[in-house]
Amino acid sequence: MREYHGFTGCGSFYKGNLHSHTTISDGMLTPEQNVAQYKEHGYHFLCMSEHDIFTDHRAQFNTEDFIILPGVEATAVLYRAIGTNERYKLHHMHGILGTSEMQKNAPEGTFGHLQYLPPIKFFGQWEGAKAAQQLSDMLRAHGCLVTYNHPVWSRVLDEEFMDTTGVSALEVFNYNSTNEAAVGSGLVQWDRMLRAGKRINGFASDDNHNEGLFDDACGGWICVQAESLTHDAIVENFMKGNYYSSAGPEIYDWGVKDGKVWIDCSKVERVNFVAGNIVNDGGTVIGELRKDTLTHAEHTLKGHESYVRVEVVDRFGRAAWTNPIYLEWD
Repeated sequence: MREYHGFTGCGSFYKGNLHSHTTISDGMLTPEQNVAQYKEHGYHFLCMSEHDIFTDHRAQFNTEDFIILPGVEATAVLYRAIGTNERYKLHHMHGILGTSEMQKNAPEGTFGHLQYLPPIKFFGQWEGAKAAQQLSDMLRAHGCLVTYNHPVWSRVLDEEFMDTTGVSALEVFNYNSTNEAAVGSGLVQWDRMLRAGKRINGFASDDNHNEGLFDDACGGWICVQAESLTHDAIVENFMKGNYYSSAGPEIYDWGVKDGKVWIDCSKVERVNFVAGNIVNDGGTVIGELRKDTLTHAEHTLKGHESYVRVEVVDRFGRAAWTNPIYLEWD
């Protein structure tokens, strides 16, 4: 089989959070306070994805070493009945402003700062898959890339979102939802999609509201490899999957060579090689228990795997995730 590179090697890694809320929607920090906390923790970019309100703070906050990705978290929601606020399930999907080319070619034009996007509301019952596709189509028509957020927290059935076209990435770790009620992981849903042949990346985020009920900031992020810290470079490489997601560890490089998957990372306790599509595909390399000793690991492929992705996990259970490599066999 040919050699695969997990990253393109095109430049430096830039750390960012794609899912964040402020006082413009239901967060407790002002945009200024929110930016300050992320800059203090070494972040390079941030999307303030307010609920149903598109924001573009670039003129206010962009500097040489920090940029804003304009965006919105759009909603379709199923209420128990008219007149109640009890939500049975919902879709939350990000529209993050796309590249200059995507903006230029947007058939509906781009959103404006503080533009309101009315939620799609249902009462009693809904057509979940149709609603998800409607959101995806609407966001892309306005020049945005689309992500699907926190499927477990949202109480949706897999079939209500998994076949949605136009989605670039699935939120596979949500720090807020993990600390709220252990409903922040989308890893099972991610592998279900990959095993079904869908090519979709994963991403980790905060979804911070800073309410003080529990920690929800600076706990999940992505590191995008890009030629420069510019809007187009970050968005293009995100859409290519040229990044890794993390809740702690770092990933330096990884790939496939001579029939083996390999990874270089910061010190961790174990490395999980997750592969599809046959029972017993994949494997785990475990270092010394309860100690972070591994900085390199390898796994020999069997010769029929459809994809492989890698998770590295430290002794505290904090993980980092690559995007998948899709394998072709002779």
